[in-house]
Amino acid sequence: MAKKRNTKTKELVWKVMENSESALTHDDITQSLRGEMDRVTIYRILQGFEEEGLVHKVIDSAGKSHYAICRHCTEHHHHDNHMHFQCVTCGVVNCLDKEVRKPNMPEGYTVEEINYLVTGCCPDCRDDKD
Repeated sequence: MAKKRNTKTKELVWKVMENSESALTHDDITQSLRGEMDRVTIYRILQGFEEEGLVHKVIDSAGKSHYAICRHCTEHHHHDNHMHFQCVTCGVVNCLDKEVRKPNMPEGYTVEEINYLVTGCCPDCRDDKD
């Protein structure tokens, strides 16, 4: 973890996110930390990480926020132009290394953010059905 001042609480949240292979919800992080800090502190840390360009937010099909470490972002400049996948069976949200092109918008419209969420069945859940 880089950027601004590191605190013990920030480092704990970062470690939980770093050890996850998928995007995590606020509740996922809270459960992983088992009472080491309150929900408001976790929310503020996630908000700060997002503002610093350390994580990006993925909105799932139910409107719930998931947070993933930015692998290609710089401070205050997110490059969230990649696909996100949500499994309809297990609910896990993953960032995919498939880049999404900026859409060709009608005249007068500008694109500020792309949230490309694909839903389906992940490899683990597909294997369970075979």
